[in-house]
Amino acid sequence: MIRLQSVANEIQKNRTFEVARRTVFSDAKRQLLSAEVLPHRRYHKEGAVIIRELLKNGTVLWDTFYDLVGANIGDKLLEANIFALRFNSEEITFLSTVMKRYCEGNSAFWGGN
Repeated sequence: MIRLQSVANEIQKNRTFEVARRTVFSDAKRQLLSAEVLPHRRYHKEGAVIIRELLKNGTVLWDTFYDLVGANIGDKLLEANIFALRFNSEEITFLSTVMKRYCEGNSAFWGGN
């Protein structure tokens, strides 16, 4: 909802779609930075593994998620509001389409580390 508000604010200021896009992508980058999954950050290796899986498959099973990154780091990544646990299906997904699109557009960040 906060992202929609920032886009609405940009539109009200007669800004272009590109400006609104940069605004929401900037928010996504800040979330990744806060979660410490961007390159050269504490959880980059583990975050990159999950992001690659999500970009490739769309979802990661809950058990697989924790097998890939461990319980402590898995919990930290979920708490960072980058990923979401879908309780009914026990799958991990991107929390938002914006986050998915940002990660797709910056796929070099997540490659083969």
